[in-house]
Amino acid sequence: MKKVLIIGGGSGIGFEIAKKLQSNNYDVTCVGRKERNNFEFNYIKCDVSKDNINSLYEVNIYDVLIFCAGIISRDEESFNYNEEEINNLVDTNLKGCIRCNQLFIDSCLKNNISGKIINISSISNKGSKYFPIYAATKAGILAYTKSIASRYESIQSNVISPGVIKTDMSYQETPNFDEYIPNIIENTPAKRLGNTTDIANTVEFLLSDKASFITGQEIVVDGGYTLLKE
Repeated sequence: MKKVLIIGGGSGIGFEIAKKLQSNNYDVTCVGRKERNNFEFNYIKCDVSKDNINSLYEVNIYDVLIFCAGIISRDEESFNYNEEEINNLVDTNLKGCIRCNQLFIDSCLKNNISGKIINISSISNKGSKYFPIYAATKAGILAYTKSIASRYESIQSNVISPGVIKTDMSYQETPNFDEYIPNIIENTPAKRLGNTTDIANTVEFLLSDKASFITGQEIVVDGGYTLLKE
């Protein structure tokens, strides 16, 4: 049974990925910042922006890493953010990704494992009028993943960039999110919102033998939304 470590697996997209992979007979361990009792999967409380993440790799040797931890700051929209908020965004979204990826890579090389990495970015990685720092961190994830795919040939590394996915974070960044849904659907060729299952299904595919020749790529899962923005 292959072992998968899901950073940000406590809720939203990460939790849906955990359910999907467990149904595919993976041994799933989720990592999150919040304390969670009676959780459905193996769970480790850890804030990747500041905690010692070496401990995540001391007990188990993982075959797969999924990084989907991420935060956003509503203060970005009004440009009232300060240095602390900038650091929080960068330390969680980008540095957290790099740190978790590098430790996983080190473990794979040490244990002669042909590992697989999937990092979750965002369609905002091309730029965002309202969330520029968040967008910059997601662009960094894309560039970093492409870089490690070319450097470490034994490790298959890809990025998934979700479009508008309805999760708790949707309401964190936009409390009146429901008001925007009709417009989003109108501007999406698939004529619906994305959901966490769409992302989990894409992860399932990328981890399958059918995707064994895909590495260093960005898979955009947005129902065609960005096509109308080009």
